[in-house]
Amino acid sequence: MIKMISKKSDKLLFVSVFLITLFLITNFSFSAAAVSTELEVGDWLIYEVLESNDTENVFYGAFPPLTYFGNWSVVVGDKIIFNLTSVTEESINGTLFFGNDMTNTTFTNVRNVDAAFGLTIGIGSWNGGFCANASDWSNIQSTIQSTNTTTEEASNYEHSINENPKFYDVMKFDTKDYFGQFTTLFYHKTNGVLLKAVTLFGSYNLSIEIISTNLEIEGYTKRVSMDLSMILLILPLTPLFKLVYSHYRKKKR
Repeated sequence: MIKMISKKSDKLLFVSVFLITLFLITNFSFSAAAVSTELEVGDWLIYEVLESNDTENVFYGAFPPLTYFGNWSVVVGDKIIFNLTSVTEESINGTLFFGNDMTNTTFTNVRNVDAAFGLTIGIGSWNGGFCANASDWSNIQSTIQSTNTTTEEASNYEHSINENPKFYDVMKFDTKDYFGQFTTLFYHKTNGVLLKAVTLFGSYNLSIEIISTNLEIEGYTKRVSMDLSMILLILPLTPLFKLVYSHYRKKKR
């Protein structure tokens, strides 16, 4: 009976050591990350349309001056492209393209806040648009605190940019019925680039996600890697492995 209990204890010890090691490997992996860049004239962001109301929409910019740019429409699979033509501390301007090679609309000298207002990718008085101010998340949260919006800092947001799947740290904004607006926005936490937007307001709905850009957006990959850091994590378990191994050898004799 004592021997049976001893064998069970040995097995539990061995399984425990194995599970601890597996946990360390899978939860403390390391990989190189690209460095994000500052926005410059000539940068571009390409989004794919995942959902839309498939009807013509009126495009007005933010107030002031509430500029009327024209009408636009997209269908699933179309692209929305923002090419930056001016970058200052006060404003980011660009050319905004809707559609595909055959059917498209282009508006020039569009401010980022205009795109936010016209496409409903902002919340209340905050027009985040395609490029939010990542150095000001706390003030942004204060600005939208009365808009039925929850804010969450999230890691391991999986997305593919330039056909390169990675995981990203994001700021997620989730608006529930703010005067009829339902919007979820995912922004890259470090540089503020919009990764995905899902927005609904009345009969208008739009869902887009970034698929390509010339910017180096900081991301990381999950992988099992036995680098120096991993060795340092596992090293303290070595005596325990030796103890288990020695114990088993004695049992076999």
